[in-house]
Amino acid sequence: MLAFAASAVAQRAPAPPKPKEPPKDGQEFTKQGLLITNFAPRPGADMKFARKAADAVRSRVGRFVNKREVDVLDGDDIAYRMERAGYNPDTVLDLRDIRAVGKYLRADEFVIASVANGPSGARISGQLVLFRDERLRQPLPEVSAPKLDSAALLFARSIAAARSQLIYERRCENALRDGSAARAVSAARQGIAAFEQGAIARTCLVWALRQNKTAVATILTEANAVLAIDSMNAHALEAAAVSLDSLGRRDEAGLRWLRLAATDTGDLDLAVRVAYALVDGGNAPRAEPFIVAQSKAHPDDIRLMQLKWRAGYENKHWPLAIEAGETLLERDPVAQHDSVFFYRLAFVYHASNQPFKAIETVAHGMTTFPKDSRLYSLYTQYIKAEADTVVPRGLAMFPGNADLLALNAKELRARGKIAESLEATKQAAALDSTMSGAQMSIAQLEFELGQPDSAIAALRVGLTRGDDSALVAQFALSKGNALYRTAIGTKTSTDFSIALRMLAFSDTVKSTDQAKFLAGATALGLAQSALTEAVKLTDKAASCRLARMASDLLPFARTGLRAGETLYAEAAKQQLDYIDQQLDPIAGQQTKAVCEN
Repeated sequence: MLAFAASAVAQRAPAPPKPKEPPKDGQEFTKQGLLITNFAPRPGADMKFARKAADAVRSRVGRFVNKREVDVLDGDDIAYRMERAGYNPDTVLDLRDIRAVGKYLRADEFVIASVANGPSGARISGQLVLFRDERLRQPLPEVSAPKLDSAALLFARSIAAARSQLIYERRCENALRDGSAARAVSAARQGIAAFEQGAIARTCLVWALRQNKTAVATILTEANAVLAIDSMNAHALEAAAVSLDSLGRRDEAGLRWLRLAATDTGDLDLAVRVAYALVDGGNAPRAEPFIVAQSKAHPDDIRLMQLKWRAGYENKHWPLAIEAGETLLERDPVAQHDSVFFYRLAFVYHASNQPFKAIETVAHGMTTFPKDSRLYSLYTQYIKAEADTVVPRGLAMFPGNADLLALNAKELRARGKIAESLEATKQAAALDSTMSGAQMSIAQLEFELGQPDSAIAALRVGLTRGDDSALVAQFALSKGNALYRTAIGTKTSTDFSIALRMLAFSDTVKSTDQAKFLAGATALGLAQSALTEAVKLTDKAASCRLARMASDLLPFARTGLRAGETLYAEAAKQQLDYIDQQLDPIAGQQTKAVCEN
């Protein structure tokens, strides 16, 4: 699967370089050729001084090494052969040229160094490197002496001391090649005993421990011991990074991986390997800038594009993921045949608020993989989501469109957002005064919000704009009847008064016996509640107002009830008798009692 392929980073110890076949004379290892290249001049030294320093070191190394084990290439021979190979013998060679010269001179090891010269004398520093693996190198301590010859002697001794680990290191490599990790560990430890600062022997120890499946913490300790000597040792950096990943120490592991990549910035395969290790190890945030930089430098490398897609996806950096995903969709056959890739790319589009691209991508995936249920499920989800969001998105694009506002109002009401629906409906009606039923919809929403007087006002506006009076009257009658039933339950004058206004409005728009009867019954209820409330008041003026209102309502109640005698004969008779026989006398008595001095 493209999106989350297995890491290309090996989790076992790397195979050591294959050593040369042993010589036929019985000697354990073939004699090694040691190339000491021209030194680089530092402050206080020129090229002539630097070459003189290199010659001085070459002439002295032979005193301290076993001549059966190592052949120190003569300075004159080096100059002669460099000239024959087309090199200037006074040139400081770069690594590429060192490889060429070393191959020509059959060297196995080389020393690169620099020299400075000042008031206190000469200072020389450098490192011993193995040709078979340039990552196997031994930093040499800086030496200084008042005279160049003395400094050269000290540096020659440090080269010889560093070489004392090499016979054991080669035994370690051979044991690893033979599959004997325990023997390799023993040989490496002998090399360390021979030269405590032996970064090369310690590197082989790390290989052996990894091959022997030693505890991760132990491997990390030994890898760090190498790095304490050579902070850019690639083998130790990788072993430490893998160990830290295994221990769940992500931040530290990420730093080691990036340092490993920095050991050879021109090695694209190494960069890809490091990028995979970072992403697979849970270090996607740290990996992203590294991968982006590598992809920018190598835009045609599809591996880096895959990694950029993964980093963008895992970091939820949607613009980066989309950029990489679109490139993979166009150029990468693996992505084009991966249903999970389509699923995730559609998800990224949706997450970045590009619903049309999300639906297009998942639809493309369904066409390519018609039996993939996950793609179909995602397609269904996005289609439904689009149905829920298409109106708000349209309003964002066309805020002055009355039809979209009306559609939005319906959706808001369906979701129970009554106040928002009312506002949207009012906006739609304001933009298009000819919109059919807009004012009745406003009235309904006002009623649902408990604002019946505002509902009546909206209905009046609707009548002026040509709404059907019969429909308006029927709407008001229905709402008035509902308000009347509520008032019967609460028995408050306020609720009866609201119901009466709605029913009176209905009868005004289109007079019917039903509206008159309900208005009369409501007026009767209002009169009753007013008289009841008047008795409870201590404020005589307020009590008088309620009593007079009750008395004034009774004639209106009689008229309305009589209009309904045909439709509601029994109910009308009972209520009329109640007014004549009980309520009218009570109202008169109470009015007289509270309103006269």
